[in-house]
Amino acid sequence: MKNKTAHKVATPVFNVNENVSLEEQIAHRAHELWQHRGREHGSDLGDWLRAEREVNDWHQKRLQSKTQSNAGLASG
Repeated sequence: MKNKTAHKVATPVFNVNENVSLEEQIAHRAHELWQHRGREHGSDLGDWLRAEREVNDWHQKRLQSKTQSNAGLASG
């Protein structure tokens, strides 16, 4: 008898396209999350809110990184 192991599928890698609006970035990520869940309907708001959080976090980290780099240049 074979042991069945539940394989956890990794969430798709998050990439931001800065050439589109913030809303489009969020919509694209929400779509990726929906696809990752097997295209099951009923969690669109949850996907949107998660995507919004991920996109905003990404931009916040990018801004902090730029600010730290600029501070390093100014003090050097």
